[in-house]
Amino acid sequence: MSNKKVVITNSIICSILLVLGFLVSTLNVSHTYLTVTAPLSNGKRDSNQIGLMFIIDDAELAHNLTPILETLNRAEATATFFFTGTAAINNLELLQNLASNHKLGNYGFSNIALNIADKNLITEEIRLGDALIKSLVHTQMQVFTPPNNLFNKHTLAMAQNLDYTTVLPTDRGVVIDWKTATNNVVLSYATYNVQAGDIIVLKPTTATMQCFSQVAADYLTKGLKITSLEHLLLV
Repeated sequence: MSNKKVVITNSIICSILLVLGFLVSTLNVSHTYLTVTAPLSNGKRDSNQIGLMFIIDDAELAHNLTPILETLNRAEATATFFFTGTAAINNLELLQNLASNHKLGNYGFSNIALNIADKNLITEEIRLGDALIKSLVHTQMQVFTPPNNLFNKHTLAMAQNLDYTTVLPTDRGVVIDWKTATNNVVLSYATYNVQAGDIIVLKPTTATMQCFSQVAADYLTKGLKITSLEHLLLV
């Protein structure tokens, strides 16, 4: 990227953040909950659906989404995409496309651990994530997922106060290192022991991009239809 492009990009980011600072300062939590709802980690088991959530916590990962979106389009399927603030700001055109054809979720703003941050920072992270997407693509998100599945009671309460349903991927006893995972590892992770109602989390790494058509074909063979988290959980 040229110096000129870097300067332009940074100026845009600074401008947006200034606007967001104003937006966040004007947001009011309209109600307080006496009880906090636990996160949802699966949908109905008697359905034929499987929910896909994609985490884009690095702006460069967005470049791998094109073939993934083509596969979803061929399957007439939708998914839910979660962007960090920087990733969203640097991929506005993609974000607009996703808002029109898929679903966007709130991932906070900075990809920080929301289980150990203080309450004010947790509140700011979730509110900024909310305000950013609204300011960029004018869409109302319905689901929130905490970065790296780390949260505490205040995280859940804050998301609930903003009318979000907090979601987590289904625990299938499988873990993955996205930085080192190969095509075969991602394919195995995404398809091992899946069942109707599961929520599967993926990062659009190069390995994921290269094997995603196989992932989608595996679900189809098992009679599972890919859908967004909103459709799986809230419809």
